[in-house]
Amino acid sequence: MWSKISMILTLISIVVTEVTVPGIDRTMSEGVRSLGYKIVYGDEDMMDINEVIKDTEKIDGLKSKINLNEAIPPLPAQDVKCLMSTDNHCTKDMYEIKGVLIQAMKNDCAKCSAEEKKNAGKVIASMMAHDPVAWKTFRSRCALLIKSQKSFQRQKKLRLKIIGHPQEIHDSNNRYILPGAKVRVKRYQMEKL
Repeated sequence: MWSKISMILTLISIVVTEVTVPGIDRTMSEGVRSLGYKIVYGDEDMMDINEVIKDTEKIDGLKSKINLNEAIPPLPAQDVKCLMSTDNHCTKDMYEIKGVLIQAMKNDCAKCSAEEKKNAGKVIASMMAHDPVAWKTFRSRCALLIKSQKSFQRQKKLRLKIIGHPQEIHDSNNRYILPGAKVRVKRYQMEKL
């Protein structure tokens, strides 16, 4: 009976005691007291936390009370049509902005002036606010154009020279021909020029 009581008491003491993991320091700064897992911060800590929150709210433009659809005017339909199609539907200004946007997609607008970047930024903001589907279509179209231009760059043509005589291979086990059909296979040995 005493063994059962001692076993129960040891189990209760293990459950009740707080297990600390080695290597974890449980010291806290001044003004902070711990109530188990709930930490009560001092006034200084709350002031720091409030300043961080205020700074993030200043930076975050989405939480401001400005309606982006009202602040940014939409692009005229003619300009959106210019971005989506060939250059037949473009005005002179929109043609230049379209070129700047394509440059920005290619090489992050390395050769653009500040004025061109500003105008292109306005067009991008307007497209993203009022017509995001058209903006995504324009981006994917430009990405495909850039990718195709890179893939069609001239590759070195491989030049080979035949060495010796071709070797004829008889009785190759080709499983993809009809029974009774004979296939003559010649193997050539080649080297680069």
